Amino acid sequence: MSDHLRVPALCLALALLLSLPAAAQADDSMNLSLCKQIMSRMLCKKLNEFNYSGKIDENVYVISVFYASKPSELLCAVMSDGQVIIQDRTWRATRRVVPYTMDSAGKCMSAHFSSPDCPTSRAIKICPPKTHQDAKEQQQETFWSRPIPKILEEEYKAMSGRDQQNATAAPAPAPDGEK
Repeated sequence: MSDHLRVPALCLALALLLSLPAAAQADDSMNLSLCKQIMSRMLCKKLNEFNYSGKIDENVYVISVFYASKPSELLCAVMSDGQVIIQDRTWRATRRVVPYTMDSAGKCMSAHFSSPDCPTSRAIKICPPKTHQDAKEQQQETFWSRPIPKILEEEYKAMSGRDQQNATAAPAPAPDGEK
């Protein structure tokens, strides 16, 4: 390929790469949350004991924690191949590799990690915060997943409740001459 065609081809390839959906790669807040959740299980500490210190490289974070009677820094790399690698920056011997998966929609990350020192063993699941549109879709999905008789029963109760309120709210005036 000649040089005058190579530059436009490279620009086109770069433009296509940048236009790929971002769902395939989680954002920093989700990656950090996943790192902190795994570290919390690994060291049996509370989440608020971990502090984000900085970012070394793309998806490689430095997180500080008070551990083993001194401040420590842990490196956490969230790899695109489905692994989280955690390594102690001071004692390089401490290293854990934890697999994680993305859900089918590419939004939530899940990992299974437990430590004999820490009693919590349920799955770790990190999802982005719900938007107004997500909440609306969830509400509609919940409404239509119910059986139709249940929907009709709720509608009937709502309507009969309104009828009773209207009947008791204002008594009808008596016709003239009647008491």
